[in-house]
Amino acid sequence: MSSKNNVITINCIGCGRVGKSILKLIVNNQLGEIKGIVNQSIESAEQATQFIGQGTALKHVEDLLPSKIYFIAAHDGAIEKICRELSRKNLLPSEAIIVHFSGSLSSDALLSARDSKCLIASVHPIKSFAHPEAVVNNFLDTYCAIEGDEQATLILKRLFENMGGIVFNIKKKYKAHYHAAMVMANNYLTTLHYHTVKNLEKTGIEINISKKLVSMLMSDSLKNINTLNYEAALTGPIQRGDTGTVARHIEALQHDLITKAIYLALGKGTLSLIDHASPIMEEFQRILEDKR
Repeated sequence: MSSKNNVITINCIGCGRVGKSILKLIVNNQLGEIKGIVNQSIESAEQATQFIGQGTALKHVEDLLPSKIYFIAAHDGAIEKICRELSRKNLLPSEAIIVHFSGSLSSDALLSARDSKCLIASVHPIKSFAHPEAVVNNFLDTYCAIEGDEQATLILKRLFENMGGIVFNIKKKYKAHYHAAMVMANNYLTTLHYHTVKNLEKTGIEINISKKLVSMLMSDSLKNINTLNYEAALTGPIQRGDTGTVARHIEALQHDLITKAIYLALGKGTLSLIDHASPIMEEFQRILEDKR
């Protein structure tokens, strides 16, 4: 399927922060023409077109004109439903590419589009989309996971690389496994930072100092990880074999059950990185079980 003057035409359904960011990047890099945008409200669709600088806000998916690519940028729970509606109402032209941006769902969420002889794929830019303006200005070298029909992924790979992304393939059946890892790396780092700072409140340290202190330590650890192997990058009492210090930490956290549970879980995970003699390892395992 080709569009006029070989310009890639794009429709978007569910154009929130992710959709707006990606479409704005396409417009800024002159990589395609944005056609219709459908959101839950016409006001939201109009706001999206204003941010993107292109496209027409529409009330219903039935109002969409045929395009080469259809972005379904809605939340995970709506992706399959929207795709089924597009297919059931015969709104998808043959050979169009239907793509979603979910990190946890595979392209199988779009299987109903195959009834319209469309190609399907998923692309997941590994980026926080809290601020679309910042995403647009700092997208260069953003890693993007991709999977789906070969012809679709080839086109989308070129599109995202021309935006400045670094695109890599992922096995479809491990998409949820992949996304769990991304959540641990991104969201749960924020959670760990929060609980660490909250624990420091008891010490009387000012919160601004606590936040900077924790950020500095995390930053130092990330630098070490990027230059050393995990075993060499690890420091602290478990690495030293200091069972007494770990036991005192757990005792101090007895009245903060959430933080204690985080400490114990991460401590158990850390044991995989060390190779102490059997008695020390057994003592760590006993301490970190903390049956109280």
